[in-house]
Amino acid sequence: MRRFFLAAAPVVFAVLLVAPARADDCSSVSVPQGLERFHAAMEDVEAGERSKPLTVLHLGDSHISLDTFTRGLRQRWQARFGDAGRGLMPGVPFRYYAPDGYDIEMEGAWNIASSLPRDASGPFGIQGIRVSSGDDDAIISLRSDNPVSAVEIETYGGPDTGALLLKLGEAAPLKLPTRQAEPGLVRFRVPAANVHEIRLVPAGPGTVHLLGWAILSPAKPGVRYDSHGVVAATASITTRWDKDAVRAQVAAMNPDLVILGFGTNEGFNNGLDIAAYGAELAGFIDLLMAAAPGSSLALLGPFDGARQGAGEACGGGWATPPKLDAVRSVLANLAAARGAFFWDGGAAMGGRCSADEWARAEPPLMYADRVHLRAAGAERLSAQLWNSLMGLEENVAESGACHADDAPD
Repeated sequence: MRRFFLAAAPVVFAVLLVAPARADDCSSVSVPQGLERFHAAMEDVEAGERSKPLTVLHLGDSHISLDTFTRGLRQRWQARFGDAGRGLMPGVPFRYYAPDGYDIEMEGAWNIASSLPRDASGPFGIQGIRVSSGDDDAIISLRSDNPVSAVEIETYGGPDTGALLLKLGEAAPLKLPTRQAEPGLVRFRVPAANVHEIRLVPAGPGTVHLLGWAILSPAKPGVRYDSHGVVAATASITTRWDKDAVRAQVAAMNPDLVILGFGTNEGFNNGLDIAAYGAELAGFIDLLMAAAPGSSLALLGPFDGARQGAGEACGGGWATPPKLDAVRSVLANLAAARGAFFWDGGAAMGGRCSADEWARAEPPLMYADRVHLRAAGAERLSAQLWNSLMGLEENVAESGACHADDAPD
């Protein structure tokens, strides 16, 4: 893997002052089993012993493909530690992709490839999406609400790949060559003078393959929370990601916490081979932990769900898919075997048939499909997950979070 650290305009760091919301504002902290390293990193940040952002990597399915569920986690962590930015998927990989705080547009001839299809080919990283072009009329433009102090770009290079032109604000474009003798990940980190507008353009000769990029802000140390979800994904999607690229991406990011949120779509598959599913996910976990041995791992059991069809009845023709509980058991067992943290999303909702109850609530907390969360339901669950990750469960009301005021409406 090649890494480039390029000089640009002088960097002007603006210190974001945040009155930290202390964990002991409403209860004493009990470090959850499996999250010891993550909590130690938070302690170092709060003691002023660390300048690196507190870093979280969250991978999964449609529940995190948009910011509906992850928003509550991100806002609470940023309210406490400051906003150090986030990683993004390349370009606009699917309809409705609109990460909070950024306006992103694509123009021209870009080829968008997803790792979701079983026959997907070509390199993919942890984002699960790749956009490619060799056309100098193709443009990806981004506007950030917050000032940008650095940009990290991850591409897949080889002997025939081209270059990218990166334009930061009004500065002259920088040419970033991705060509290298052996195929593999090529990463760039470019400092920026607190700009708000960024553009990427292929510069040839050859095609460029963009896997993802990160937009970093000047908060010190702040929290960087990267969430990447692919609609309809199962854990099997990770078998189509380039292992060397994933290993290099995760090692470079060096997260303090890795969250895996696969399981919903597996739970709706009546023909799921539970043993094969467990082995597949275990292999990916081992890859992540080898790349980031200092991180904590959290496995999220799927939320409750219901459908018309086979399963234990909930009423009104709705039934619980029979494999949901089995998937949760696999995840709980994997967490125990790896010394990781497990959070049961179905139990957090209220147990079996809660999806039907949430869909019929006034106002509804879940969409009529009994799978996807409405904004109010997503906020309720993200508050519960945040409190669980922070060790604040004991004195938290059912519908709120210890620091609910930390998350803007």
